[in-house]
Order: sequence, then C-alpha cells, then structure tokens
Amino acid sequence: MKHLEQIGYGEHIAETVKNIPYEAAIQTENIAAQLAGTFDLPYEQAKALTNVKLKRMADKGEIERLQKGIYCQVKQTVFGRVTPSTEQVMKKTLTEQGGVKIGYESGAFLMNKLGLTTLIPRDMEITTNRYGAKLPKDCHIKLKKPAVPVTEDNWKYLQFIDLTMALADAHIDAQRPELLLAGYAKQQELDGLALLFTARKHYPAKVILPLIDLLMEVNDELTSG
Repeated sequence: MKHLEQIGYGEHIAETVKNIPYEAAIQTENIAAQLAGTFDLPYEQAKALTNVKLKRMADKGEIERLQKGIYCQVKQTVFGRVTPSTEQVMKKTLTEQGGVKIGYESGAFLMNKLGLTTLIPRDMEITTNRYGAKLPKDCHIKLKKPAVPVTEDNWKYLQFIDLTMALADAHIDAQRPELLLAGYAKQQELDGLALLFTARKHYPAKVILPLIDLLMEVNDELTSG
C-alpha cells in the first residue's frame, strides 16, 4: 500500500469523490479541507488544487457541475449517463453540514410527505441556516429563513412549530390530521414541554395556544392509541 505522501493530490481528490454517496453533493470546500488535513497543506492551496481537479473531472464527464463549488455524481448505465436530481443533491447541502443538521423540510412539501394534504407543491420548501444560498438554475427548492439558527438539538422542535403555524392557512384534506401529527410527534420523540419552551422563546405569542391545543389532541391520540 502506498504511503499517503506518495499518492498524488489529484488521485487523493478522485478517491475522496468516489467515496461520496450518489445523492450527496460533492463540495469543493469539504474536499479541500480533507486534502489540507491529509497533506498538511494551507487551505487556500488545497482549494486551488481541488478546483482544478474537479473541473477536469467534470470536463471528462466523470462528475456533473451544478453550480460554483458544487458537483454531483454521474452513473453510466445502459441508458447512458444519469445523475441524481438537483433537488436531492441541494437538499443535502441545505439540511446538513459536516454531518450536523442545519435545516429541515417544511411547508406544503412536508405536509404532503406526512399525508396531511394530497396537493403536490411544485417546489420543495427547506428552512435552513443557508437561506441566502444561491441555487442552481431550474432547481425547484424554495428557501425559508428559520426563526432561530437550526441546530442538531432544536430542528425537530422548530419543524413541528412551523408545521403547526402553517396548518391554519393550508389545504388539509386528511380526515384525521391530528392522528398523523401524533404519529409524527411520536416518531420524532418530541417532548411537549421542550416544544412549548422553544415556541415561547423564539416565536410570536399567538402560536402558543394553537400549539397547546394540538399537543392536547396529540396526547389524546397517543394515550387512546
């Protein structure tokens, strides 16, 4: 096995790219940080090397460029070259950073996913710390600013509160929406008190009462179930 220093920078970058899952984004900054750490290089030098290598790989059709600094994988199939959808790749970069949560699905997209509505929205809504991000052309994602920066600890609570706030104006055609919400609350292992404290601290006062009503309905469903 070759010693790391004997492996060329380009080969190391190509190997790193190969190990990135199909639907995950290939991000210049992440690969450059890995390269800098492995070879003890200044970050700017590692970034320049990474930019050159990724561009060459894209020119050869080994990866696909989505926008500056973001690429995706390419698979060769009997039907030709295929790539994951732009939305799937971008969703990953908008909801996770370094394995830590920075965003979550929200709005009509989440309601449809949970079965609260049969309406299928044109755009996937994501509430994210990267709400100002520039998205690739023809990317059907709508970005929303969170009430407070999203963290690994609070994202489930922020998502549920946002969902509660959006219900009043949404087209809900599920017969028992509270049953679906009860199931989701249980699945997400939400703590009722933590939910109310989060709402009181970061949201308008008007959300508290609907949230308490909803929690009582959810609790009734959980205890009766």
